[in-house]
Amino acid sequence: MVNVAAEQRLPLPSTMTPRQKDRRERLVEAGLALLESDDYERVQVKDIADTAGVSLGTLYNYFFSKERLFAEVMVRWAEDLPTNVRRRPPTQDSPAERLKDTVHRALRAFEKQPQMARLSNVLVMSSDPFLRETLGRLERSNTDAYLQALVGIEASTARRMVQIVQAVFGAELRAWSLGRKSIRQVHDNLDSAIDLVVR
Repeated sequence: MVNVAAEQRLPLPSTMTPRQKDRRERLVEAGLALLESDDYERVQVKDIADTAGVSLGTLYNYFFSKERLFAEVMVRWAEDLPTNVRRRPPTQDSPAERLKDTVHRALRAFEKQPQMARLSNVLVMSSDPFLRETLGRLERSNTDAYLQALVGIEASTARRMVQIVQAVFGAELRAWSLGRKSIRQVHDNLDSAIDLVVR
């Protein structure tokens, strides 16, 4: 059961001092570093605190649970996609091909770090409203990256297209992370979905 009073005492990033922000940043970076070599289930909260150079109590002053910390880790990791797309926009002529390029970049990132796909499975199954808000930020960031590929298509239509492709992406990613599909099948199925949706 969530201790609401304790949860309400946690500082919000917008109200933190520079020192607090630095500590929080170190915790997120430590979680990201540990996740590069191990799965979420095997990473202990104490290991994150030790890697960040803070006490376990300090960690809980910033993150109410392991899931919440790793939701922030996931958001940090996923920031690379929109940055990558801004730096190297897809150059294909058709919106469908540009969107395929962007989606495949995202999928290749999961191929390089499959533990992130498994972490995503854990986080999307949570009923914690904080996680929903955090993952909402992640989805908005990815949506912006995908919408860049659909320049020239009416905005509300492009947004609906992206929503459908993201739903297929999530389902395919879960199937791959659970060993039910090969990564080649996932790439091919995403291409087929984009061809059907983006016309």
